[in-house]
Amino acid sequence: MKIESVVFNLNNFMDKQQYSAARSMILKEWNRIAEPLNYKLLGAEAKELVKVIAQEKEDADFIHLSEKDKRLLKLLNDAVREVKLPYAKKLFYEHKQLYDLPYAQRWLTSDARFMCYAWSQTNG
Repeated sequence: MKIESVVFNLNNFMDKQQYSAARSMILKEWNRIAEPLNYKLLGAEAKELVKVIAQEKEDADFIHLSEKDKRLLKLLNDAVREVKLPYAKKLFYEHKQLYDLPYAQRWLTSDARFMCYAWSQTNG
C-alpha cells in the first residue's frame, strides 16, 4: 500500500475513533510511519498515537507483558477501584504468577498492589 493511502486510512481511523484499527496499522507500517517526512503527513491525533506507541516500544515493562496480561492487570485495577473485592481476589489467585512479577506490579494501582500484598500474606 502506498504511504499516502496508509496516512489517509490512519487519519480516517482516528477521525472515526477506531483506535484499535489505527494502532494495528501503525504497528504494521511502523518503519514507514516513523520516517519524518511521512510522520508530518499525519493528523494531530494520529501523531499523538504514534508518540504513545513509540514510548511503549521503549518501555521494557510494556514489552514484557502480553495483551492478555495487560487486560488482566487492568481488570484487577478496575475491580479493586470499584470495590468488587471477591472478584479481584479471584483474579489474583487465578493469575498469581502474573501479579507477582516486578514489571507487572508497576502496572497496578497502589490500592491493587496493597490488596495483592494482603492476599499473598493470607495464603488463601
